Amino acid sequence: MRHKLVKVKNIISLSSAFQESKHSAAAVPRMGLLYGFTGIGKTTATAWLVNKENGIYVRATAVWSLSAMLQDISIELSIDPPSLPAKMLTAVKEQIKLSRRPLFIDEADYLFHHPKMLQVARDIHDLTELPVWLIGIDGVEKKIANRKIVAGRISQWVKFQPCDLEDTRLLAKELCEIDIHEDLLVKLHELSNGSIRLITVGLSRVEAFTKAQRWQSITPGQWSGRPFFLSRQM
Repeated sequence: MRHKLVKVKNIISLSSAFQESKHSAAAVPRMGLLYGFTGIGKTTATAWLVNKENGIYVRATAVWSLSAMLQDISIELSIDPPSLPAKMLTAVKEQIKLSRRPLFIDEADYLFHHPKMLQVARDIHDLTELPVWLIGIDGVEKKIANRKIVAGRISQWVKFQPCDLEDTRLLAKELCEIDIHEDLLVKLHELSNGSIRLITVGLSRVEAFTKAQRWQSITPGQWSGRPFFLSRQM
């Protein structure tokens, strides 16, 4: 398998939306939201975008507090955080403005455990006037919609959709070093329910089996009903 990011439709949508937030007019807020079901490729896409844009990436956790949030951002900015949250916010704000780097907060659902964390994400956006993107699971958009002070600042939002068959074909073409028969790709796509994670696992297993047989290509008959992945088939 080749190690590369494949620009499926979700990636293209995210890239376009981010550029809109990055280059929006001064009067337009620059917060963004990426959301979708687990296994649909949000974290991989975010990692690609962070690398491309020299962004600041932090991942919220179940034990995050306001101080932990600001400390993690400070670490990514390579600054020694002050002890008080207010001073940490000031230091973070100044360094982000200086570096002109966008901020990405993954697992943003955890921000709702402590309302001040969501408010600080908004504050960082307001004080720096730079893009701040939140990444969360499907349903986070409804939680944000109920927080008008934040919802009003979300100018771009992208819901990652399940991969369609065209995406699955593209993944096979770009990632695999063998040829996979169309009917086998269709079967993999159907069983994956469009999960890019499961599609990738399935492609990896098909390729490994094909190479073990010293074949250059594989058909459904040769695959002979083997499982593509553990879930949804057993």
